[in-house]
Amino acid sequence: MNQRVKPDPRLAPLPVDANPDLKEAFQTNVRNLGFVPNSTLIMQRKPKMVKAFAQLSAAVWDPEGEVPVGFRRLVAHVASRAHGCHY
Repeated sequence: MNQRVKPDPRLAPLPVDANPDLKEAFQTNVRNLGFVPNSTLIMQRKPKMVKAFAQLSAAVWDPEGEVPVGFRRLVAHVASRAHGCHY
């Protein structure tokens, strides 16, 4: 039996409007991705973590960065697929 079993999330995602302080971070997700990832909706239980992740993402996707955006997108895609993410 060599089947990959995908674990169910231990925490359910909260609704987007559960924490009004995170509205800006969620709008950035929608603007960049077209949706708010479940991981972010789960993380909102710890608002500081969502805000820190938003800052990290802003730094990685900074248009003034030295690495071309196309290559950054390729790296993000390959890393996501390698970890089983289908977004």
